[in-house]
Amino acid sequence: MDKGKVKTYKSHDDGKEYVTNLYKAGDFFGYIPLLKNSDHTESAIVLEDSKICKISKEDFISLLYKNKDVAEKFIGMLSGNIVEKELQLLSLAYNTVRKRVAEALLTLETHYHEDGEKKFHIMVNRDDLASMAGTATESVVRALGEFKADKLIEVHGRTIILLNPEALKKIH
Repeated sequence: MDKGKVKTYKSHDDGKEYVTNLYKAGDFFGYIPLLKNSDHTESAIVLEDSKICKISKEDFISLLYKNKDVAEKFIGMLSGNIVEKELQLLSLAYNTVRKRVAEALLTLETHYHEDGEKKFHIMVNRDDLASMAGTATESVVRALGEFKADKLIEVHGRTIILLNPEALKKIH
């Protein structure tokens, strides 16, 4: 990705969506079907004006074979993605809803906090936040209300401002 923000997600038969990843400028996505010779299993939607670059399978494979540094960085990225997915599975299985909502907010901060910005703020749909946290929208609304009462966040319409990310990290 050259610029912008994108989310990828999978849809369940019942119509629910699970946000699988968030991307920003400099990130690389859509490579699994390239490597597996398969169709895309995720959908993607831009969250703001974006510029997405495309590389053919032939050029990509050639680049990996010809440039050891690129191949090593790609393998490192794949390894990091595996670790991240393992942590997401553990979180979904064992963490409380409050913890998962806090983690979703912190994930957004990690992906989208811009340098020089004092307090992280983002416009986010409650359904998307619920999808990221693996819970119902009502549970997200309740958790956000509790975080607001605890002065961990401010909420202005769809915009959420993180006031105390360190305290969010400590939620159990």
